[in-house]
Amino acid sequence: MRHVTAAAAKKDFNDIFNNVTQFNEPVTIVSDDEKVCVLLSIDEWRGIQETLYLQSIPGMVDSIKKAAAEPIEDGVDVSLVSFDV
Repeated sequence: MRHVTAAAAKKDFNDIFNNVTQFNEPVTIVSDDEKVCVLLSIDEWRGIQETLYLQSIPGMVDSIKKAAAEPIEDGVDVSLVSFDV
């Protein structure tokens, strides 16, 4: 994560903004009196919100970990799945 001073952020805001939104890389901004904030793209913010939501559902994290550990060969053949609603 890139770190910049508040003065540099003010001076180069357009470049920083474009970098954050284009590459989804957060930037930490630190003021002279050591106040800190983080500039995030909306995609990063939504990802964080989604992760927090999923973690709030009882058993969801364990379920995801269990599914991730299953060998792909144990999955269902996609040709057997109906996508009709």
